[in-house]
Amino acid sequence: MITACDTQDFVPFGREYVQQHPGKFQIQVQNVVHTDPGLPLLKSFRDISIQDSGKKEQWTFYTELDKDGCRGSYDEELYVSGNTVVWSKGGQDGCRSVIKTFTMDSPVLQALWCKFVIPESSNPEEICSTLDTEGEMQSGVCVVESSCVSCFMEDGSDYLAALPFQVAHVWVIKNGLLFERTVSPTEYSSQKRNAPNQTTVFSMLHPLDEVAPVITKTGTAGCQKTSYLTDNTQHVVFSSIDPSIVLTYDTMVGVHSAWKVRRARQEECNAVCNTWDQTASIYQMGPCTPAQNLNQSSSNMSRFYGNISASPQVSPLRSYSGRISSPAFMSHSQSPLIGNPPGIDRRSQSPALLGSTSLLRLHTPSPQTSKSPGNFYRTPANMSLINESFTEWMEPITPEICLEHIWTETAPAIRDGSLGKSSKAFLTRDLCGQQYLCYVISYRQQLRCVKFEESNDLKKLVFGAVNIIPCKDAVPIESKDLLIVLDTSGCLFMYSGTAKINRLHVPTLPVGNMSVSILRQMTPLHSPVRGGGGVFTSSRPPSAMDARFDEEFQLNQISPVQTELEESANYDDFPLGCGYIQNLRDNISDRFTIELTNGQLCRCTIPDMTNSPGIDIGLKALKHMLPRDLALQMLGRWYTVRNSPGGIGSQSEWMMFIRCLLGMMGYDTAKLALTFKQEMDMSLSPVSAKRAKTSDQGSEEDWEWMLSSDHHKFVSETLDDALGLSGCHGIPEAAQSHQATVNMSAILFSHIPACFMALHLVYEELKLNSLLVEDLEQLVTLLHQLAVDLRCNQYVDYYCRDFPKLIDTASTVSQVKDEHLEKMQYPSVFTKIPPSVYKWIITSLQGQKSGHVIYIPLVCNNILNVVSLYALLLNKHMGTEQAIDRCLKKVPPSGHRAPTCDISMSRSFCRASPTHNYLERVVLYMTQLGMTERDLTYLPVGIALPIREAIFHCRCNPPSDWPEEAYTLTGREDISKLLSLQDREDVSPPPGIFKRKPSPQSQGTKEEDDGMEHLDDEYLRLRFSEDLRVQEARRLLHSSRPARISLVQKPEISDHDFIEEQERHLYAICIRTMALSVGRGMFTLSTYHPLPTETLPIPKLCLTGKAPPRNTTVDLSHIDTPPNMTAWPLFHNGVAAGLRIADFSQVDSSWIMYNRPKSNELTNEYAGFLMALGLNKHLVKMNILNKHNYLSKGHEMTTIGLLLGIAAAKRSTMDLATMKMLSIHLPAMLPPTSTELNVSHNVQVAAILGVGLVFQGTGHRHTADILLAEIGRPPGPELQNCNDRESYSLAAGLALGLVMFGKGKETMGTSDLSMADTLYHFMVGGHKRPLIGPSQERYKTPSYQIQEGDTVNVDVTSPGATLALGMLYFNTKNSAVSEWLKVPDTQFMLDQVRPDFLLLRTLARGLVMWDSVLPSVDFLKETIPKILEDYAFHKYQMQDDDNNIDFETMSQAYCNVVAGACMVIGLKFAGSANQEAFDTLVECMNRSLKIISTPPLVEQAGKSTVENCMMTILMSMAMVMAGTGNLEVLRMCRMFRSRVGPPYNLYVMYGSHIAISMAIGLLFLGGGKYTLSTKDEAIAVMLCAFFPKFPTHSNDNRYHLQAFRHLYVLAAELRTMLPRDVDTGFPCYVPIEIRFKDTEHYFNESYKTSAPCILPELDLLQEIKILGPRYWPIVFHKDKNWNSLKLLLKHNGTLYVKQRAGHLSYVEDPKGYRSMLAKSLTVDQSSQTCVKPDVIKAFTSDTKVVALTEYFFSNHDNTEDLLQVLSDVLYECVTLEKPEALSTHITLDQVTRRSEFQWTSLGVSQLKLIYAYYNLEHSSVLTGTEMLDQSAIQEEFQGQQLLKPEFILSMKNRLKNVLDKWLNENLSVLVKYIKGESVRGSAVRNLSAVLVWYDIPSPSDLAHISIEGVPSLPTLYAALPQLHVSTLMMLLNAWKTDR
Repeated sequence: MITACDTQDFVPFGREYVQQHPGKFQIQVQNVVHTDPGLPLLKSFRDISIQDSGKKEQWTFYTELDKDGCRGSYDEELYVSGNTVVWSKGGQDGCRSVIKTFTMDSPVLQALWCKFVIPESSNPEEICSTLDTEGEMQSGVCVVESSCVSCFMEDGSDYLAALPFQVAHVWVIKNGLLFERTVSPTEYSSQKRNAPNQTTVFSMLHPLDEVAPVITKTGTAGCQKTSYLTDNTQHVVFSSIDPSIVLTYDTMVGVHSAWKVRRARQEECNAVCNTWDQTASIYQMGPCTPAQNLNQSSSNMSRFYGNISASPQVSPLRSYSGRISSPAFMSHSQSPLIGNPPGIDRRSQSPALLGSTSLLRLHTPSPQTSKSPGNFYRTPANMSLINESFTEWMEPITPEICLEHIWTETAPAIRDGSLGKSSKAFLTRDLCGQQYLCYVISYRQQLRCVKFEESNDLKKLVFGAVNIIPCKDAVPIESKDLLIVLDTSGCLFMYSGTAKINRLHVPTLPVGNMSVSILRQMTPLHSPVRGGGGVFTSSRPPSAMDARFDEEFQLNQISPVQTELEESANYDDFPLGCGYIQNLRDNISDRFTIELTNGQLCRCTIPDMTNSPGIDIGLKALKHMLPRDLALQMLGRWYTVRNSPGGIGSQSEWMMFIRCLLGMMGYDTAKLALTFKQEMDMSLSPVSAKRAKTSDQGSEEDWEWMLSSDHHKFVSETLDDALGLSGCHGIPEAAQSHQATVNMSAILFSHIPACFMALHLVYEELKLNSLLVEDLEQLVTLLHQLAVDLRCNQYVDYYCRDFPKLIDTASTVSQVKDEHLEKMQYPSVFTKIPPSVYKWIITSLQGQKSGHVIYIPLVCNNILNVVSLYALLLNKHMGTEQAIDRCLKKVPPSGHRAPTCDISMSRSFCRASPTHNYLERVVLYMTQLGMTERDLTYLPVGIALPIREAIFHCRCNPPSDWPEEAYTLTGREDISKLLSLQDREDVSPPPGIFKRKPSPQSQGTKEEDDGMEHLDDEYLRLRFSEDLRVQEARRLLHSSRPARISLVQKPEISDHDFIEEQERHLYAICIRTMALSVGRGMFTLSTYHPLPTETLPIPKLCLTGKAPPRNTTVDLSHIDTPPNMTAWPLFHNGVAAGLRIADFSQVDSSWIMYNRPKSNELTNEYAGFLMALGLNKHLVKMNILNKHNYLSKGHEMTTIGLLLGIAAAKRSTMDLATMKMLSIHLPAMLPPTSTELNVSHNVQVAAILGVGLVFQGTGHRHTADILLAEIGRPPGPELQNCNDRESYSLAAGLALGLVMFGKGKETMGTSDLSMADTLYHFMVGGHKRPLIGPSQERYKTPSYQIQEGDTVNVDVTSPGATLALGMLYFNTKNSAVSEWLKVPDTQFMLDQVRPDFLLLRTLARGLVMWDSVLPSVDFLKETIPKILEDYAFHKYQMQDDDNNIDFETMSQAYCNVVAGACMVIGLKFAGSANQEAFDTLVECMNRSLKIISTPPLVEQAGKSTVENCMMTILMSMAMVMAGTGNLEVLRMCRMFRSRVGPPYNLYVMYGSHIAISMAIGLLFLGGGKYTLSTKDEAIAVMLCAFFPKFPTHSNDNRYHLQAFRHLYVLAAELRTMLPRDVDTGFPCYVPIEIRFKDTEHYFNESYKTSAPCILPELDLLQEIKILGPRYWPIVFHKDKNWNSLKLLLKHNGTLYVKQRAGHLSYVEDPKGYRSMLAKSLTVDQSSQTCVKPDVIKAFTSDTKVVALTEYFFSNHDNTEDLLQVLSDVLYECVTLEKPEALSTHITLDQVTRRSEFQWTSLGVSQLKLIYAYYNLEHSSVLTGTEMLDQSAIQEEFQGQQLLKPEFILSMKNRLKNVLDKWLNENLSVLVKYIKGESVRGSAVRNLSAVLVWYDIPSPSDLAHISIEGVPSLPTLYAALPQLHVSTLMMLLNAWKTDR
């Protein structure tokens, strides 16, 4: 009998919870007016039910599988009562919590768990025929009402799908649901047709999909029939997910059938649809006409037509008007909650028991519709079918699921009809893995079990015969592979498959209707009353605890010596009927519920097979080696013994296992010394409780046992001498065991050798796990007994060497006789020599042939893993699979089919061929085996060391293409972290970003919020640690505090005049303040992560001042200021605020709307905010309706910001919707006859550049044509296009340049597009060409304000045309265009060109001749014509004969040409920090400063010209040094910025301050993390942003729209590398080396720097290395892992690095002095014994090492000797980067130290293994032998091994000395052993270590030595070559004396 454990009373949690739940009341109080007219009709039909189910409540359980495939730790419960569903979770401890409750507005039929998949592929053809679709998994709960289904997903989404029929039942299939509809009585009698409208089963693979009819496929391969499942006598009774099958019952024939569930193939769908078209007309759908059908349908928007109340036939038709392709591939990606009208909510969801108002959610399944759920069915809402033909609108629905027939049971002679339908069905498997499909027929009281298994090709299932078990009910116990059956008599029995194991006893149940008194008094049937708690409580008498039931329900014998276990399985001796149990239910994992007749519920847990991992492995091995039937019997017998009533009691589980197994082998365990002695030992040991005796009568056996017990020996040895007693000897044990012989009829008798072999392999497996030593000691006693009985002397010797105490066991007369041996079956793998993994490894390491190692698949995992890894280590030049196959051999299963999927051996190897480094292959293979660092710690130290060596050698420079797990295994978490970025789709913010507090100086009032408080302080502190440049830049860009007006009032000035003077000074400062926002936007680019619940703070633009000492406020109230002076500065302020938002922030449309100004009026700041969102790509998320709303308001700034923002976000996409939006604002893009829209000029300028951005780099010809014409757009018609025409023309030119950037070569060959010629015409002037196309019509009416004449107005067209020409021919080196753009070299030609145009021509020429631009002064000189060199600024140095020279022209031209050349250098070397380019620009700046500070020079060119020139050079310098924070440029900016008020206000305008603030911003772009790119697309947008013509006042947009200044964002890129320590998470300094690609200009160029730093452009680089010595190296190489570097930069530039163990970080120890000091202290031999923890801390921050140091060195109990060793080891391991070797050192030291008094042969063998391995790898180092590749080995391993050769040799010698000393003293013991005589006493333990260390053969192998008496010395030497000659001599002498 088997006892259930942990039995408790049970009440469903939902039942109690629902009593307090308000239920449907919440729905009733929501009086929602339904806007949809179809919804009431839908509701009224839904409330009608054909079949009224009388179920009051129902509940189901579910548990999720965890990652390891084990059951989860808690159950989930779905409870349904009326309209309410309660979803809860909780464990066996009774603590349950509600996940969610749902209250529907009609009764819930069913609630179940479901999973759906959103397919990755949008192509239906790519989806395979199985249901395993690749894609995003959605799991949740599905609530079914009579005509609709609601799905609530765990990710928060929920769906509502209306169903076109009433549901009878829902079944879960893999990734979907099956619906069985109710069938009306009229349908049973109607004629059946193969039509989809008569289908009874439907499928749904996602709630957004159509509900599709299910088709069936029957017949054999030759004659297959496909049809709709229209048979209304077929009912689904069970569905399974894995394998994917359903079981149906045919009520007509009375048989069950199994069907495979799979996706319907296209040809099957076509075949079904074709047959339907031929057999059924669409007009024969129901008894009524289509029009009537429509009116009587369940919903007026449903595509299903058929009167549900009268005839539940459903329409198979769907409309063409809906989505184009199947919703399975279209609609999943969109949220199901878009555009919901109010009033569709049908349920309340109460997340808490007493929550406030219910959470309202709107449910619309289809995102394309905004009607009701009915719209899902794709019929237009107002469509009338009366006037149109059906065929125009309808098509049949394509089936998605096909049920393929697999099996049908044989039809019974007498049909049961509907009574024969199974009440329950399930899948189960037996203990040997055989699967069964089981179903309970309540009517017949039968459980039918059908065996099934996969065919050999794994494509189909093969079913066997039906086995019948009489029963009332049954449940499977999935986690234990058992079956609980409620017998017809009311008793519970346990089965495995169809094999009965034993009866199940549930302690807390009523015993039954039979009197208990007839049983003997001591039976444990006196169970606690109901509710008593556990199985047995501590209050019960100890006798009851230990009383045991055996299989016969008999009591134990009176004698404490247990009887044999060979009882018959006679269950009927005590026919305990129990009528109390009604049924069994709710089986989850190892638990199930018993329902009693009175309605009470009891939850039971089935006990484990075993708690010991050793026994578990042993059972699996035996199961593999035994035939299936025997294995089942063996497992069943053990399970019964293990879990009989009373529990294990005081016995050890191993003892029970050994007794049980020996009993099944036929041993008389009562008379076997092993079990007899162990049991009595245990009962009298001081620890265990004394066994209960059932009688006071003793026996002879008891006395014999007592005399032979260990306890007696222990007491007698100590007391005999004291009391002067003589020794007492018991009767020889042989006397009592000679009578017993083995029982040959026992079930395992003939298989003893197979069991022995299986257990021996388990022994080898356990030896490879250091945690299972105790199990090993227990198992070896059993193996030793079997080896003795099987006469396997080699095995006996093998076990005795491992466990010397076995030698001491007395040799008893075996119960197994020689004639018995002949009747046993020996398996093919049985060998005379014991298979040994240790021996195989040592012989392999010694270079000898070692053969195969046998292992049992899926059982001996350690053997498989270890031998595989050693195979790779030792066969360096062999392929992976070949090397492993050579060393491993599987043990074939005995008779039954074993699991075929030996995963570890059938993996697809990344590297099947040998790699260049065999150690890398070992590490890679470890990760493929799934081994981790923890697995290594379990392995014995000697086995693990070579594997650790492989890891150690790969750590320094691992390959770049390894998987993430391999890096983690080698301790390179830094690279592992880098690889994990690839799996992360979203870009995550840097660590700690939300915890980061604003810097202290910014905390204060709201007024002081300067918009720069969220910079990355960690990074900036590391990057600029030596000065306060960041704080200074922040001060320079501050615009939110009042300015300080510190003027002194002179005596002669009145107060009124002084106030005006103060305000004029304030106005001068305000001009500067208004310009600061542009630079601040650069400084704070992508530095802020807003919370979705908060608005974005926009810092105040403060234009007031404070006058000290009283701090009186000064404002601009007494002087005249320009109107709308702050319009554009506020716009820039908004842009700066918006640009702070980082790329990886959660910005969506609602958050953008949330940031609208509170007044609801659009402001300039919000307009700038919108543009910023576009520049950083967030504006694409904005809803189209919101865009329309903003544009329709007519707010100029908002329109500009929105148009430019959307265009920037859609850059280079040619997006049609964006293009349409821009075209509305551009008359040139509209037909000439279109309505004239009043679009402001600035909006047109923004729109035309927006066109250029959308088409950037595409070379779109039509757009280019329009833009080309717009450069020369004439003024007019009438009063239009008269002001600021220059900015429009420039924007058109820039837009043209963006579209055609670098496309000059392509356009040269086109005759129809003379683009270059037209641009040249616009640049230099000439007669106007006639207008063509639409513009001819538009400009018929001339302008009323401007009369231009017939010539081109070059003042308007030249800037745009010049830049367009340069951009068109970018880097083409076109000589003709270059000549056009060359600076004129004569006085006459110079007079023809405006000097400021020369700047643009020089710039454009630089673009054309891009490759020839060099960062040198010589390049500047080549650019400047000789005439300018000679005459510029030389007015007062020339002779009189040069009077005709215009020095002003020359000087102005010179300034502009130099500025243009500097701008080209700035563009080409932007973001490169090129020192030569910087020096050149500094030289130009110094010349300019000299000119402007010398009045005679500056008056020759004009201060404004020189100022513009200086600002252009300053911008160029800042572009080159972008992101570097260069101090020299910052100082220049600070100097220029200080020029406020008279006399500077004549030439230092608003534009100069814009340039200065942009220069400061560029230096610290993105908080010092960003820099500028020089890719083609970046150059183009930088020309727009840094256009070298600056505005004169804050509203000046005449030449260049100010909004364009922010386009630099499109050229900014994050190229910062910020190292972080992977262990601590703190940023740190790391030295890096950057190597450039070789080019024609330079070769093998590299430089070293320290990260954090800004990297050069990645296209120029070949390799980036993280250098040592303090951090582990990482290499990014162009051809290997370059993508990882790009990903790293995309993810905020954080590079995780791993600090080496023996070093401190550069922050803690910048110069390395602390480490050097510590090393000098520890290297000094005299100080090693007194190492202080502080010294170790000085050169390592490894927490484990520091903790170890503190523990040992602060503990004064340790001896000096131990401290000496520890300090040596610690110093070596830490300084040489191998802290993992610490444990190995300490373990080996313990082995040798403990050896003097108590060492085990297992410990000795570890040292032997290590010595053998290092002898192989470093033989030249250890033994001094010369090797061919000695130098290579020394070079490879010098200083790079975990254990030093000296340490190994010292360990070896120490052990050898101990062994030699013992040998000298105990040679006679060794002689006895060699002779085969018995050896006993204390010397035995030491003997085994000698045997292991010296590899002395077993006595049977040495038997030939002593045949002729005393052997000779040569004979001994030949037999024992391991022993030294001197030892052999002593051995010979001992031999002689022994004779």
